[in-house]
Amino acid sequence: IVDLFGRVGRLEQAFKTIKGMPFTPDAGVWGTLLGACRVHSNVELAEIASRRLFDLDPENSGYYVLLSSVHAGAGQWSGVHRVRHLMKEKGLQKVRGHSWIEIDNRTHIFVSADNSHPQSEEIFSVLDILLQERRSLCSLTCISKE
Repeated sequence: IVDLFGRVGRLEQAFKTIKGMPFTPDAGVWGTLLGACRVHSNVELAEIASRRLFDLDPENSGYYVLLSSVHAGAGQWSGVHRVRHLMKEKGLQKVRGHSWIEIDNRTHIFVSADNSHPQSEEIFSVLDILLQERRSLCSLTCISKE
C-alpha cells in the first residue's frame, strides 16, 4: 500500500499508512517511502524516513545516497553536504552500480566504469556499434515523424 501511494504521489497518505501499521515498520517500508520522496521531491518526509532508516540499517549507504539525491533535486546543497559528511563520518561509501549475466554457466559481472574484464575492449566495441545503430534508428524515426 505504501508503494502504491508513493507511486501516485500521495506521500502523506503513505506516511499515515506507515504510522497506522499494527507492527513496527521495517527498513523496506521506510525505504519505499524514501524512494517515493525522491521521485516526488518531498524533502521533509525524506528526512523523516531517512532518520528511521539510519536507526534501522545504519550501514546501508544507499539510504544516505538517496537522501542526498532528494536534497540535490531540491537544490538544497547544504543538505547534500551534511549527508555526505555523515557518510564520511560513518566510513560509508557509495556502492557502484553493477549488473551481471550468465553465459555457458559462467557469471560475468560488470561494474560501472570498470575496464578490468578480460574482454572489455570487445565488449565496449560491441556497445559502440549498438549505440550507433540506436542513434541511426532514432534519427530515422524522428525524420519519419516530421
